Amino acid sequence: MINILLMGLYVFLTVSGLILYKLGSDSSQIGVIAKGILSLQISFTAIIGLFCYIGSFTIYLFLVSRNALSFLFPVITGVVYVSVLTASVFILKEKVTLISLIGSMLILIGVILVVFKGKL
Repeated sequence: MINILLMGLYVFLTVSGLILYKLGSDSSQIGVIAKGILSLQISFTAIIGLFCYIGSFTIYLFLVSRNALSFLFPVITGVVYVSVLTASVFILKEKVTLISLIGSMLILIGVILVVFKGKL
């Protein structure tokens, strides 16, 4: 049960971190790390996104140490992919193609097969 909660928290923090960083990269900056070709502008929203992403990575390391990687990686990666796609559509107002939708459905089918392997 704790693994499922941690996986959910990981997905939430990963998606939140990515969306917040994206939103923050488009807003006003509070500091510039570097100038030139590799310039990095940081806003408060982007900083919160980075902290969410760092937190998700810490949870991921904990999950990897306690679960089979052959189960954990495809499940979490698939759920994160579909969640980021969904959040990008609703929050960032990005367009999704038919191919992306079909791919997302196939990913979800794959996640279901991995989760319920041998039980279907």
